[in-house]
Amino acid sequence: MKLIDKKLSDRQEKFAQEIAENGGRISGTDAAILAGYPKASAYQRAYELQNPEICPHVVKRIREIRLELSKKYEISKDNHMEELWRIREDAKNKDNQMVRLRAEEDRGKMMGYYIDKKAILNVNKRPIDDMSLPELYKEMERIKKRNRHFMEKTKNEKNKKK
Repeated sequence: MKLIDKKLSDRQEKFAQEIAENGGRISGTDAAILAGYPKASAYQRAYELQNPEICPHVVKRIREIRLELSKKYEISKDNHMEELWRIREDAKNKDNQMVRLRAEEDRGKMMGYYIDKKAILNVNKRPIDDMSLPELYKEMERIKKRNRHFMEKTKNEKNKKK
């Protein structure tokens, strides 16, 4: 039997569960301690259990659990809409109008009934996107003139390097 197909011990299974479910929130050492490994060797056990060359069967199980979790909590348009409906109904039953309204608004956004539009206004300058080609050249010349001392310095430095 290959090591990757080996059955996990109870502590290995518990470690795989802790790492998969709490990955990023707890360290491997903490997961090993929670799984029942001694504190003194928890760091080493965590390293070994997460190393595919040493414990490929544990690494495989961690991946399996993560895949199960991603399927369980997968978001789709249907289940998202259903959850918003549930939130709306709970809020309605509890007479929480703001939550109900927000859930209903989010459902409407999902269906495309609302469009968020954001405009960034710059009252001091004209947006470059609205300029004609001659206006762009004029603006470019204005910028060059305003920054000529920087440009001359750059040209002088290039000439010195040659």
